[in-house]
Amino acid sequence: MPLPSLTLTFRGLVLLLAAVTSVVLSARTQLALPDLVLPAVVAGALWVGPSRGAILGLAGGWLVDLMPPGSAVLGTAALLYAAAGLVAGAGRREGQTPFGWIATVGAAAAVVVTTGRLVVAALTGAPVRWPVVGTELLLTVVLCAVLVPVLVRCEQRLARSAG
Repeated sequence: MPLPSLTLTFRGLVLLLAAVTSVVLSARTQLALPDLVLPAVVAGALWVGPSRGAILGLAGGWLVDLMPPGSAVLGTAALLYAAAGLVAGAGRREGQTPFGWIATVGAAAAVVVTTGRLVVAALTGAPVRWPVVGTELLLTVVLCAVLVPVLVRCEQRLARSAG
């Protein structure tokens, strides 16, 4: 049985670290926080493309679903992150990816996840705090713009050193 590649292991560790950090931070503060899992999904999807990006998003969403407090409806986060991974993977470009493009792809993925959460809230009758939703969306877009290029470079270096 072959060992997983360094980039796959890196992605898995980043997703796990992001999910655990999200749970810890949300338990300790009442402030609006950015989505920490989404930049890992976007970076991986930009590296591997739409189909594997969707699978990566599905894995990240399962982590979000299964970590406390979880989703209101089990499986919704997995589907939302899979859709975000698909969208981000569709933004994959060969060669150097401009910063503006990375920010645009991160914003599109954040809008997909936020819109999906709003639809779930509407269907379940959960209250929506609009200022918090807007702040979290803005923080997530900024975090994606800052963190995704760093994560993509790390994956590129790992791929070069392994191959």
